[in-house]
Amino acid sequence: MLALKRAGNLFALIVLFAISSLPAASGYSNPPPVFPGIDVLLAYYPQILAGKRVGVISHRAATSVRGYPTAIVLSLVDDVRVVALFVPEHGFSGTLPAGAFVPSSTGGVPIHSLYSKDKKPTAEMIAGVDILILDLQDAGTRAYTYISTMVLAMQAAAEEGKRFIVLDRPNPLGAARVDGPVLDPAFASFIGIRPIPIVYGMTIGELAWMINEQFRIGADLAVVPMSGYDRRMHWRDTGLAWINPSPMLTSPEAAEFHAVNGLLEGTNLTLGAGGSVPFETVTARWIQGELLAQRLNSRRLQGVRFVAHRAGQNGQNGGIRLVLTDPRQVRPASTAVHILDAINRLHPGGLRFHAPSSGGRYLFDLVWGTDAVRKAILRGESAHQIIASWNKDLEKFMQIRQRYFIYKPQK
Repeated sequence: MLALKRAGNLFALIVLFAISSLPAASGYSNPPPVFPGIDVLLAYYPQILAGKRVGVISHRAATSVRGYPTAIVLSLVDDVRVVALFVPEHGFSGTLPAGAFVPSSTGGVPIHSLYSKDKKPTAEMIAGVDILILDLQDAGTRAYTYISTMVLAMQAAAEEGKRFIVLDRPNPLGAARVDGPVLDPAFASFIGIRPIPIVYGMTIGELAWMINEQFRIGADLAVVPMSGYDRRMHWRDTGLAWINPSPMLTSPEAAEFHAVNGLLEGTNLTLGAGGSVPFETVTARWIQGELLAQRLNSRRLQGVRFVAHRAGQNGQNGGIRLVLTDPRQVRPASTAVHILDAINRLHPGGLRFHAPSSGGRYLFDLVWGTDAVRKAILRGESAHQIIASWNKDLEKFMQIRQRYFIYKPQK
């Protein structure tokens, strides 16, 4: 069953079906509950690509249910010509460090880097393309550059009159939680490109649909949804294998910790040192870990508790390790503010923000999409005051967001 929704130049493809009807499921004794958009596309709508020249924006972490990369799967489909591959930050393999230059290649099918001097596909790159297909495994947070790559690619497709198809896949944080300040356009960057909150509670397909319409990009957009997905699902609920989308996101749990402690980037705190999972710990030489853990636990934050932790040579750095007691209840941005507030009160003058290095803007502010959080911490405002300051914009976003839900929670 096929339902088409149009709004101006928006062309959203919404497919409704039962997972039991998906042909690929018959090959499994215990079929995964979720089939990504690539599987749905090939099972139901391969005719969309028939005879077309296709450019694929993807990486190794975006796979079919059987674990084969989308870029490879599409290249094996009869009557489809994959004529270009576009790769985001961390490269196709997902192994390049954050901020590392991603090279292009012209041998065979050209590979165009979207993390070099060009972060947006140029007219020359897509001149020979009929359809741009994007399949990226996102992290569920705004300060992760794959969302920016998607937005710029949609803009390029709109400008050059190319159809743009997003193959949907799970949000590792689930698509139910929303948290953090909505980005102030004055702090837009490749780290955060559009006014959405830090944790936006949508799949990448839903987000594409919303951004295309709300910000009038005007791309001829098609979103191919997943089968069997419930927006309350976290990664472990999907039955899908985890493949690292970047070097530090080594597990679904690392994505959860990244959503919290990744927001502490741009400070003099050390993140993840000595922990079993990246982003699991917060340490510094001057932190009294036992006392910090006690003070944070006394705040009774949802879904998380804190234990004292030591890291570094001879354990000279004190700090905390986060323990997720119920990831569905964690509010990542709110938790990060509580950590900063507690550290600042326990160690006045110890917390520092790295000085601006480009354009006069702090890295911390670019990560948060505003300078309000940093300034409020320095003024000594409480975590509750800071969180309350972003609630009005967050509520407005949540009302808009609901218009673009593809997946309804199952009763």
